[in-house]
This record gives sequence, structure tokens and C-alpha cells, in this order.
Amino acid sequence: MLAIVVGAISVPLQAQASSKEATSVEAPDWQVAAGEKLAFEVASVKPSAPDSQPRVNFTLGPGDVYASTGGRFLASSINLLDYIRFAYKLTDGQAEILRANAPDWITTERFDIQAMSKTPNPTKDQMRLMMQALLAERFKLGIHAEVRELPVLALVLIKPGKPGPQLRPHPTSDSTCSDVMAPMSEDSDSRHALESPTVCGGLVSTGVPGAPSHVRLTGRKVSLTLLAAHLGEMGHYDRPIVDQTGLTGTFDLVLEWGADPPGSTDSPHRDDNQSLLQEALKTELGLKLERTRAPSTAFFIDHLDRQPTQN
Repeated sequence: MLAIVVGAISVPLQAQASSKEATSVEAPDWQVAAGEKLAFEVASVKPSAPDSQPRVNFTLGPGDVYASTGGRFLASSINLLDYIRFAYKLTDGQAEILRANAPDWITTERFDIQAMSKTPNPTKDQMRLMMQALLAERFKLGIHAEVRELPVLALVLIKPGKPGPQLRPHPTSDSTCSDVMAPMSEDSDSRHALESPTVCGGLVSTGVPGAPSHVRLTGRKVSLTLLAAHLGEMGHYDRPIVDQTGLTGTFDLVLEWGADPPGSTDSPHRDDNQSLLQEALKTELGLKLERTRAPSTAFFIDHLDRQPTQN
């Protein structure tokens, strides 16, 4: 197909994404590592009931954290954009560019998917590849990726080579955590999928006791690429955030920001929230955001059927 908890992207970005000269891209490293061709052994796809609530038994976020389900994938009342975002491991910025160039019903019409893998315990990335094959078979999804010069926010170190006190390299000798969390039931709420502090590979956003207007973001064994993608959603920026720190490997981090005084229950204005977040990035992680342009991978739909083929 490829040669491979949403932030906002402004209209000018969409226009520039459509007009700039593009370069095709190779399959990403995660897809190469997961395997070339994988498919569910059996699968059922049908439109969701009008009054059904979104539920999944498998974590759909961009991180590496996932629930071991024995190869079963159960999801109800999920729109096609979210299925595509999961299948192709899209960041929030990539998902928004794809949505802007897709039909409106990609976010409004919802579908139930029940599927079973031949592999009893596939990895999260292997499950993504099976979802790619399912979307191609049942919805005739055609999708391609291009590298385009886009306006971005670059996540960079304030002092080269010197991260802040709350950003620490994850110990290579650590064997106490895993990216596989306890299995979820069919009725599990995906919003609570990352609550366990022992799980590696994901970011957890929580409130702060005694400070209702504060947010605390924690992560173990996470890449700064994942942090950059998550910050775009948390800060509601008008362009995607990309990692240009030059730091490789994985990190443990704690980032807290919010309006003071701690007892305030008022939510900060969007611009104030961004200022508070950027100040926390500076003092706690030693990072800052810079407006620039950079080559970025964008995804575009070539074809997508509105109704799935019969089971």
C-alpha cells in the first residue's frame, strides 16, 4: 500500500500541503519491523447502531502500549478516520491533514469491527498491519504518503545536549516494565488504557490533587517523537510539532503545567494554556518550541468506499 486521546491544523497549512512539491516515502521502520503482509484470519465489519457507544478491547493510540487480547480485535462505534489513524500510526497533525482532504463522512459514520488474528499474541504494530489489510479489503482503501515542506513547531533543546531535570534517559538495564498491559474486557473504556504507571511506551495525562486546573503528563521509556506528537494535541497548536532535539533513545519524563493559584477551578484560555505549557517545557524538560518549516510526512486518501463489502 505504501512504498508504510486531535490537534488542529489551520486552513493555510492545508492549502500549503496541497500546493507544495511532494516526495514519495519508503515504508517506516515500525512497519518494516512488524512484517510485510499480515491479515486477520476472520473479520466482521458492519455499520454501528445509531445509539451505540464507542468501545474497544485494544488500545488505538499512537504509542507502543497495547493490551494483550490473544489476537482478538473488538471495536464498536468507531469512525473510519480513527481506524485509519490506528492502522497507519498517524500523529494528530497527520490525521488532521488526511481528514481535511477526505470526505466528511470519514468522521461521522461509525463501524463495528470484530476480527481474529492467526497469531495468538500479535504486537501492536502487527495488529496495525492487519487493520491496513482489512481496510483495503473491505473499504477498498487506497492511501499514500508524501514528504512535503510544511510549517511546523520544532521541539528543540534550549541548551544543546542538556535536557531538563524532569527528562531522563530510560535505563537500558530496566526490566521492570513492559509495553504490554493487562488485558481489557470488551466493555473497557479506551480512555483508561494507559493508567498503569508500570507500563512503558506511552504517555499518561492526569489531574493534579489540590490543583484542579493543572495537568500532569508522565511517561516511561517514550521517544521524544511521541512526546512531540502528544504535545500538539495537549496544546491545541495550529501546526504539527516535530522532534528536532537530536536526542535519541527513550526517556522517562514528568511534565506539569496549569493556571495558578493551585486552588483555582477556572480552565485557562487556549493562549494562556500554551504559554503555561511552554514555560513548563522550558523549566522541567529543558525544551522549547520554535516556528519553522520542515519536511514532514503527510498522508492522503486515493480511494475509500463508504460502505464495507459483505462479511
